Amino acid sequence: MKITRVEAIPVWFKPTDEYHALFGSGKKKGTMVHARETWFANIEYKENVFVKITTGEGIVGWGEACAHPVTSETQAGIVATVELFGRIITGKSPFQIGAIHAALDRLFLQGNAGARSAIDVALYDIMGKASGQPIYNLLGGAHQTTFGKLATMPRAEPKRMAEHARALLKRGYTCFEPKMTGHLESLDADADRLEAILGDVPASCLVIADPNQMWGTAKDTIGLLARRFPGAGNLAIEQPVWYYDLNGLAAITQAVPQKVVADEAIQNLSTMIEIASRRIADMVSLKIGKCGGFYKAVQMMRIAEAAGLPVRIDWTQGSHLLDTATGHLHAVVRNVGCDPGMDYQLRIEDKPVKEGGVTQDRNGYFVMPDKPGLGLTVDEKLIRKLSQRR
Repeated sequence: MKITRVEAIPVWFKPTDEYHALFGSGKKKGTMVHARETWFANIEYKENVFVKITTGEGIVGWGEACAHPVTSETQAGIVATVELFGRIITGKSPFQIGAIHAALDRLFLQGNAGARSAIDVALYDIMGKASGQPIYNLLGGAHQTTFGKLATMPRAEPKRMAEHARALLKRGYTCFEPKMTGHLESLDADADRLEAILGDVPASCLVIADPNQMWGTAKDTIGLLARRFPGAGNLAIEQPVWYYDLNGLAAITQAVPQKVVADEAIQNLSTMIEIASRRIADMVSLKIGKCGGFYKAVQMMRIAEAAGLPVRIDWTQGSHLLDTATGHLHAVVRNVGCDPGMDYQLRIEDKPVKEGGVTQDRNGYFVMPDKPGLGLTVDEKLIRKLSQRR
């Protein structure tokens, strides 16, 4: 089996009201809702790229990448990179996934994790279809195929955030990730919102405050947690300091009783090894798009688990296809930090998955498909239409 064609298809998704609420579209002047508003607020379309890979036997695999500041990728850059990578991997067997990643490593292109991820997911989709196995079986086998949901919550007034959390509980959400804005506004304003949520959800529900690196210094974060949350056992803090400040993240981890989650700090396998070996965090957050696909994400996962660190799988901003891919990755986590974030499809009006993929049971819990590959069928006609939107 050989790869015969790699195609990048840029698409423009229409965002939903939930999207605009999360990223601060239409917010009042002088306020902040999300630290990444510059990229995502008040946009007409969300820019992603689908990747279609075809083999000589006619087996087709699909992947998807999103333009995002975490991977420093634009839509145009992803398209160009996929086209370059495609020239490298054409003629190779999809089952040579390790050799393919090694060949891409030798290009010495720093970053480009989203483009690589879309190719990786498409190749695993092909391998699953060719072998008759769901992707999670190709990654070592599932530890769970049914699980709850993590809710990413937009920043709002404390009372509204508490009400939102209560409503989400009824929809099957088991843990919460409220967005913070830190020094872009006020650490104490963030704390007020966290207190409201913690007061209205069960102690069994983990609340992960996500400042997206905006809580300033380690000293700022340690001081806030000591002053406002000395006894909050179900509170965790995700990446409060800049991704390159590993010493600061380690200082917070050592100083506070709450779990500290590394996210943007995990840039590659090398930083994952350092975080695990030095116990820089208490938990790690992995995303398919940030890790460069399943192949390296699972390597990072096992490094963390070998060090006793729980793993949280978070969304990569895309369609039902990417949410399903995220579910395949979560299914193989052995040391689960919390349920995954994989409901980004609710923030997109367009539905490029025709059938299959991850579903929800009557309690609102995710159920993974047992069909080959990703376990879904894309609507290629719609994808082609979305590529002509602009």
